Order: sequence, then structure tokens, then C-alpha cells
Amino acid sequence: MDNTKRLSIKDLATIGIFSAIMIVVFLAFSMITGASLFFNMILNAVFVALILGPFFYYMAMRVGKPGVALIYNLLHAIMAALFMGPFMFPWFLGGGILAELALLGKDSYRDPKRITIAWIITSLTRAAHGMSEIWFFRDAFLKTGVSEEQIQIQTKYYTDPKWVCISLALTVVAAICGCYLGYKMTEKHFKKTGIIK
Repeated sequence: MDNTKRLSIKDLATIGIFSAIMIVVFLAFSMITGASLFFNMILNAVFVALILGPFFYYMAMRVGKPGVALIYNLLHAIMAALFMGPFMFPWFLGGGILAELALLGKDSYRDPKRITIAWIITSLTRAAHGMSEIWFFRDAFLKTGVSEEQIQIQTKYYTDPKWVCISLALTVVAAICGCYLGYKMTEKHFKKTGIIK
């Protein structure tokens, strides 16, 4: 592994490949479960945090340098801007900056706890994006042509502290479990083979 802190072309390729895989998995899962607005609003981010946690953990450990969390979230911000509207770009970018800040410090990308914190922040950003559409970007959200039914349902659940807390709390738990699975897989398979040192 390159010992410098600067991302190499190989590192960027690794981030790009894993980010692409994660985005495809996310889109596929969202399409499969998209029929239920309730699931999408309350539980989608929970399952995504669990399913994608191992990918993020391995990507962070594999590259082992600053920039992984920010680049992944930046790519997600671009995707969100294209599919949801430009107003969502700063939301996801802000989450990416916070996730990257959580990984500041020497060897933080080799620290399971720090990687987990970054993934929790990333997952909460995803979980709360629908809430932000109602809380902060309602006018811009309405201009995207969203149905009145969806607005009413989102308003119903995202202004109810009980559902907000359930969604965010379950997302945190799922993100921790996802990173723990990534940790176990990395320790059992990838470190033993020398892929990750």
C-alpha cells in the first residue's frame, strides 16, 4: 500500500468502483421496495445502512487515506441532485463533510470505531434527507412535481417525533451492525490474505 496520504489513481479507482457498486445496490433495493411509501420513509435507510455498511468499511480500510468518505458522499450528492433536485446537493455534501471530519487524525482510516462513526453520519444523512425535504426544502420539493399524496404522507411521518426518532435510531443501530459485519469479514478474510494490512 502507498504510505503517502495523497490518494493515488488506484485509490480513486477503488473508491469509484465501490461507490458505483454501493449506488447500484441502493438503487436496486429502493426499486424493489419502492411500492411502499412507509417503508421508503422509515425503513429504507435502515436496511441500506446495514447492507452497505460492509462495503463502506472495506473501502475505507482498503484505501486507508483521507477522502474516502467525502468522495463517496459527493458522488451520492451528485446522484441526489440529478434524481431529486439540485436543492439536495448541499444536504448530502454537508453530510459528506461531517463524515470526513469524523475521520480526521493519524491512522483514523484504520480505526474501526472512527470508520463506523463516519458511516453512521453518512447513513443518518440518507435517512434524514426526506425529512429535510419537508423541514427545510419544502418549496423546492414541491416544484419537482411530487404528488400531493406523498407530501401529505411525508409531512405526517416526518413531523411526528416518534417516527423520526424510530427511523434515525434504527439507522444508527443498522449502521453499527453493518460496519461490524465489515470488520468481521475484513479480519477473517482480507487481512489474513494480505489484501489489507
